[in-house]
Amino acid sequence: MGNPLFEATQTITSLAPGQRPVPIRTPLVRDECTWFLQAIGQGIITFRECPSDCPRRRKWGETGPDHFDTPAGKPRHLFSKPTGETAWLNREYIPHIAAYTLAIERYGYTKAASSFSRYRTYSRDLISKKQGGSYETDAEFYNSSGEVHLQIEAKASAEQTARLAGQIDRHGKLTNLPHTAAKEIEYVLDLSPSYLWIAGPGSIDPPRYVYAVTVVNDTNAVFSPLTDLPAPPTS
Repeated sequence: MGNPLFEATQTITSLAPGQRPVPIRTPLVRDECTWFLQAIGQGIITFRECPSDCPRRRKWGETGPDHFDTPAGKPRHLFSKPTGETAWLNREYIPHIAAYTLAIERYGYTKAASSFSRYRTYSRDLISKKQGGSYETDAEFYNSSGEVHLQIEAKASAEQTARLAGQIDRHGKLTNLPHTAAKEIEYVLDLSPSYLWIAGPGSIDPPRYVYAVTVVNDTNAVFSPLTDLPAPPTS
């Protein structure tokens, strides 16, 4: 691969609806660009023109080449809307796609046993979240029983990533985290993942902020730092 930052910028720009200008306000980083391009090259993410039943196309009356489907067949878009003077990049999708791809291509996780951008509802009351409330998880990889083995929480910038990871490192327990940080990962009480990866630009390759998760009761979980992604589940 030549210059992944240049190639990724060109690719992102080419996917803008209506070929609109793409202001990338949070600069791209090499590792996320490398694995974003790998996602496309390996067919893990396939962009296409919005089909006739695309919800965004129906809402705005305009199509775009940035449409892609999750493993569950749900529509997603690299840009938030297909109208306006500029194209509004969903910036978090670059590290999100990159981390998801690295887990599959380097560590052997299986796309068939995963979800990407999955919408859920809380099964019970948590610390601040209420039963029935909706939320979205970035990526999940499952064991043979359908339990979450690895959870990926993607952030749009290196600063956001380091801030959340730093708070986890300092406090260790969910109930000890500042309220705003706890709210970001409170879903672990609902899903009980074995591992959590906080992924963002500059911390994808190598994976920097990885934790073993132990849910100790209905309102608390412990996060133990790891030095690498765990192996995929064997059963």
